[in-house]
Amino acid sequence: MSRVSAPVAAGLALPRWFWVVAVVGVAGIAFFVRVRLLIQTGGLDGADGYDDGVYYAAADALVHGRLPYRDFLLLQPPGTIVALAPFAWFGSITHDPYGVVAARLCFIGIGALNACLAMAIVRRFGLVASALAGIGYAVYFPAAFTERSTLLEPLGTCGLLVAVLLADRAWRRPQVGMMLAGAAAGVAIGMRIWYVVPVALIAAFHWRSALRFLAGVAITASAIYLPFLIGSPANMVRQVVLDQLGRPRDTAHSPFKRASTYLGATNLHLSEPWSALLSVHKVGLGLLLGVIVCAAVALTVRGARLFPVTGIVTGVVLLVSPSFFLHYAALSAPWVVLTVAVGVSRMLRAVRSRRVRALLAMVLLAALVTLNLREVQLSRPSSPIPAAALRPAAQQVAGCVVSDDPQILAALDVLSRDLSHHCTVWPDVTGYTYDRDSVRVAGHVVVRKQNAAWQADVTHYLLSGEAVVIHRSATELDAASTRSVDSGRVLARSGSWTLHAVTH
Repeated sequence: MSRVSAPVAAGLALPRWFWVVAVVGVAGIAFFVRVRLLIQTGGLDGADGYDDGVYYAAADALVHGRLPYRDFLLLQPPGTIVALAPFAWFGSITHDPYGVVAARLCFIGIGALNACLAMAIVRRFGLVASALAGIGYAVYFPAAFTERSTLLEPLGTCGLLVAVLLADRAWRRPQVGMMLAGAAAGVAIGMRIWYVVPVALIAAFHWRSALRFLAGVAITASAIYLPFLIGSPANMVRQVVLDQLGRPRDTAHSPFKRASTYLGATNLHLSEPWSALLSVHKVGLGLLLGVIVCAAVALTVRGARLFPVTGIVTGVVLLVSPSFFLHYAALSAPWVVLTVAVGVSRMLRAVRSRRVRALLAMVLLAALVTLNLREVQLSRPSSPIPAAALRPAAQQVAGCVVSDDPQILAALDVLSRDLSHHCTVWPDVTGYTYDRDSVRVAGHVVVRKQNAAWQADVTHYLLSGEAVVIHRSATELDAASTRSVDSGRVLARSGSWTLHAVTH
């Protein structure tokens, strides 16, 4: 293996200050895009979906001595809540919203780091590839959407990109380099199990050093999993593996819709006159064909074949996955970006004129940025929590405050207080419908509103404290459950948000 290929030498010929400026610029763009997604509707401490609140609350429960799988439900590996534990601890000694905001900004920073890593990985393929990868990943909507908050994927992607970067440079110190690469990949598996797929492909493409790589994976993954597996082995296997495999099939997203989503055509609404000529389906098909062409070209480039192969395989995983949400697209996002960057860069080499080549690269990059920023502008992933109106009443409650969304408890600054007072706290409320409250009739999952076991279980939980606030439509309380939860006197109200006292 030669230490420096021609593209590397060309890239290294540029002055160091240029790369420093480029890295800072890409990181700044990525950070801005992700912060924009977070604050444009709900704010830094708003209700940002559901999952990020689950992981923060689980981390806070861990800080207060409660073990996942044994003491509360957690349908994912423990890596993310371990990473969030310092922020939850900070929130517990100050105010919960401070911990939430600090954690979200840190994870946004990890997203910015991922963009820089993508740029560094393809730097050896030339300046065009590096610019497309860095800026492309910074604005790529599926990546930005996922990395706007404390989800599983930002750290998972970071672990994989670090692993690829270290593995590519492992010739300097082969034994240590591949072990470190494997250790980084093990971090990804600690976040989510399906990262086993890209980790296995990285090992296969570095088959001569695969054993060292896999040893590093095993060490890190064991350090993340074993303490919790020892604490509750049966529960952990059931929740992390069996409950996930048993989730109902998502029929709302067709295979083409899923493919369009992880290629970036998600919320696209074209304005006139473009809407008369194009549709989301046509844009999605165009993106798919473009990525296929780039993949075919990247497969001919030595050192870049890992990108299209992993992109294809992870794409298949997303297509066959029982459930599908927009942030799942992060599994394929880095590989799509790297594939397009290398493919376009190699195709542009066929253009002899450097000026024309540079112009085409700029036009393509401008189109990529415009399309994805349009998606960012149209996205509404969060909503504001009227904490100022509800918090005084919540903090005056002499006992436990309960909610169907733990993010609300954090916003009201009662999450850590509840945990320290030994209140019952379910970090993942609706997660129980995939576990003990999962009911099937004739092979079909009974929906929550018609699931008597779920209605009894969740109502008992919501009425277990001295006050309750519910807001998620996905909780799907039926009429009787809603009446029970809303029967107490109103302690505070703001719009559709109401804090009720619980009558025991």
